[in-house]
Amino acid sequence: MNGSRFLRRSLQLDGIASGLTGALVLVAAGPVSAVIGVSSPTVARIIGVVLAVYAIALLWNASRVHVSRGETLAAVVLNAAWVLGSIAVIELGLLSTLGNVAVGGVALAVFGFALLEVVGLRRLQDAEP
Repeated sequence: MNGSRFLRRSLQLDGIASGLTGALVLVAAGPVSAVIGVSSPTVARIIGVVLAVYAIALLWNASRVHVSRGETLAAVVLNAAWVLGSIAVIELGLLSTLGNVAVGGVALAVFGFALLEVVGLRRLQDAEP
């Protein structure tokens, strides 16, 4: 699998997961908020919208003739920020135990997406003459 294809698949995987998560959080903002220990569904709705927009951007980049390295690097940075933000939320004790587990699980997945995208960028670089 060449670097471009691996990177495209990595971005697609991240985009699909982000889009599905965003849709779930948007559709079920109230119940999700209650389960994770947040009193208002507004935060969940905002996160859902942000994830939906992020997913569209990832999928658009993956569909381009030439995947944008800059946009992919931005995705890696945003994924890293998500992981760090998740750690902060858990450390601050703002959520229920189940909320902490859910946020931690999502952070692990996001970390995995970032790693895949870094590998994809490296393969793309190595494949160039």
